[in-house]
Amino acid sequence: MTLSLVLALSPATASEIPKNFLLTEPEARQRLTSEEAAEMGYEISDKLTKPLELNPCVHRKAVDRGRAAARTITRWTSAPSGSSEQLVLYKNARAAHTAFTSLLAEAKKCARKSDPASPNLKIQWRTSKAKVGDEAIGMGFQTKQDGDVNQTITGLVARKGSALMIYTTTEGEWRPGGLTKDAKKMAAKVCKLRGVC
Repeated sequence: MTLSLVLALSPATASEIPKNFLLTEPEARQRLTSEEAAEMGYEISDKLTKPLELNPCVHRKAVDRGRAAARTITRWTSAPSGSSEQLVLYKNARAAHTAFTSLLAEAKKCARKSDPASPNLKIQWRTSKAKVGDEAIGMGFQTKQDGDVNQTITGLVARKGSALMIYTTTEGEWRPGGLTKDAKKMAAKVCKLRGVC
């Protein structure tokens, strides 16, 4: 068997994410009026070096390996509140699985910590079961000061084939189940990209 035939039979890796592929992307790309822009906004990034949106050990750059493409959309409002959607495509399913398991390990390693700038502020990560794609988990954290909850970040991370998808929100109480609908939609959608599933 020739090398060219082997390459032809091998599944190609998706190396780019089509425009408007993410669920929040069409809205995020719309132009806002000046009044709207004062109340809310989006940021879209295709940087491969951007850390995962769920980042228990607060890495400044991505530490997962084998990325082929990535897109991160973050949304903020003056409420204040925020949410994010992130899709990372890896060179193969093994690299995506490694990124998923490494994230779980970090949630345990950095589960409880303090903010050096605010010694009274405690950060506590938590996880819960989830069913999306090939593997998934609810993940997020609460910040507490003097025993009172300041903020709750709810997230869900799921893997389907060689794709990792993350959804987060600062709105409401801890309820990762509220993010599974979008994660399931994306888990089905990524299989339309060549080589992902």
